[in-house]
Amino acid sequence: MKQKITSLILCGILCCSVVQAQESSFETNARGWIKENTRSLGIPGFTELTLRSVRKGNTGETLRFQQMVKDVPVFQSEIVIHFNKEGKISYTGTESLKHNLKEVSTVPSFPASEAVKKAHIASASKGQITYEENKLFIYITDSGDTKLVYRVLTSSFDNPGSWETIVDAKTGTVISMKDIAVKHHDKNEPSPKKKNEKIKAKKASVTGSAYIFQPDPLSKTGSTYAGNFVDNNDATNASLDAARTLVTIPEIDLTGGVYTLKGTYAEIKEIEAPAKGIFTQSTNQFLFNRSDDGFEAANAYWHLDNSLRYINVTLGIVCKPSQNNGVLRFDPHGFNGSDNSHYLTGSESLGFGEGGVDDAEDADVILHELGHGIHHWLAGGISNADGLSEGCGDYWAHSYSRSLNQWPSSAPEYQWMFNWDGHNPFWAGRITNTTMTYPGSGSYYDKAQIWSAALMRIYDRIGKEKTDRAFLEGLDLTTSTTNQQNAAIAVRQAAIDMLGQFGFNCNNITAMTEEFTAAGYVLPEYSCVLSTKETAKENLISVYPNPVSDQLIVILKGNKEEKAEIYNMEGRKVMETTIGNNNNKINVSNLPSGNYILTVKGIELSAKFIKK
Repeated sequence: MKQKITSLILCGILCCSVVQAQESSFETNARGWIKENTRSLGIPGFTELTLRSVRKGNTGETLRFQQMVKDVPVFQSEIVIHFNKEGKISYTGTESLKHNLKEVSTVPSFPASEAVKKAHIASASKGQITYEENKLFIYITDSGDTKLVYRVLTSSFDNPGSWETIVDAKTGTVISMKDIAVKHHDKNEPSPKKKNEKIKAKKASVTGSAYIFQPDPLSKTGSTYAGNFVDNNDATNASLDAARTLVTIPEIDLTGGVYTLKGTYAEIKEIEAPAKGIFTQSTNQFLFNRSDDGFEAANAYWHLDNSLRYINVTLGIVCKPSQNNGVLRFDPHGFNGSDNSHYLTGSESLGFGEGGVDDAEDADVILHELGHGIHHWLAGGISNADGLSEGCGDYWAHSYSRSLNQWPSSAPEYQWMFNWDGHNPFWAGRITNTTMTYPGSGSYYDKAQIWSAALMRIYDRIGKEKTDRAFLEGLDLTTSTTNQQNAAIAVRQAAIDMLGQFGFNCNNITAMTEEFTAAGYVLPEYSCVLSTKETAKENLISVYPNPVSDQLIVILKGNKEEKAEIYNMEGRKVMETTIGNNNNKINVSNLPSGNYILTVKGIELSAKFIKK
């Protein structure tokens, strides 16, 4: 199939948002496409497609239609239809649609309350119930039978996990039970250590300070896992203390004189064993070393908050949990102390283990688990059958750590995932330069490396911000069952739909096509033509000298005054000013050396520069 992609007519940036009223001017056109393709899609006549959500963003508008039997949703079955900013359908996702349904009654005979009881018994719930959800679905079993079921999700404090129990809503038979929490590696060893009790609980809001690992002590110092840099049961020393970075926490909760690691984007919470508190205190200075339990709490909070601010504020892409009013809950000491961490799909929260190197001490682990959440929130679910979600987590973590420019490209560690938590006696870690091609072989953890490696090669060719944008906007076009192959098509399509915005050009699309193809993905043919308007817009701004030491000169075509913001590569705004109207100089002499992004808000343009 040859797919011709034409460029977009630029308009104002629309930060991604889900329209709860589920209204769209494109619904009629979308339903027309569905009607035209009903036979080829194999949609059973007794099912309906209900508009579930509408998301408007930088690539256009995405409509999700949930397959229903009467008023009951079909489990993991939907159609995604995306309209670009010209109002044309540029992407459709139909791979999750269920074709082999049989018509069944949608009235349950078995009580919902009894289904919950069965789920708790089957999943061995223990201790306080921290999350519980029970919903009716039409479900296709492994043997191909169509059933009306209860899908019960449970989590309990002393049996960490996100346990999914499928109960026949007619007979009460337990059809399946499994932990659907997503872990960052495939071993789950109990922790051999017990930490001493440390900081007593107290609470927090406003700004504060913390010591963190940025992203880990080995990368910060260029060291190997040896000598003073081994775990040693969380003991600290002068080398590990010196490897810390002092950072500003932009938002902490302050209530009644008590400071808590809680803000707009993340919140510390006791979710699962062991119970170590939430490290509230009477000061906003979270200045711990790694022998203190509070260090993992502050380290995880800063990295989660920082990354979510980068997505939601710097990139302008709304990406938050649907639970807890959009605030991500995390437990820095969870998973029963085991040597693993997980994203809990039911409660949409994170739990970090403590075996070996504590997981919340390595930003790669923290951001990898956040990557599972990002995948879930944008795609409406997680499919890990061929390692897509694991690869998403690896990419999101490595995109950040590589942007810190700590390892030379010739060093093996340049391609390592989990530099401190893995690649040591505890477990082998992963890499982002696998030579394996799709569909690959081995476990889904092995296959995940195909996806992250392809994205990192694209990152090296078109840059962090563009790759991050295409990755996030592309995931928004996928579904809970999308595989790597279709995700590659979606990510490239998102970039195509942003041509002329954020610096995207045809060379970028060529680079993405080449790298995805080299990874084994098969992409539709395309013809990339940048419109006259887009070409003109690319020429609206000129930034020099680059690198710059003191005065950055910004030339805008026209004399209109515009608001300009400068962000560091962590996504934090470090400067705000106005340019244009004969004012074309920005004094950046006080900025630390590094890479920055200049964004001109009124005309939606950005440019990268280096401060010497």
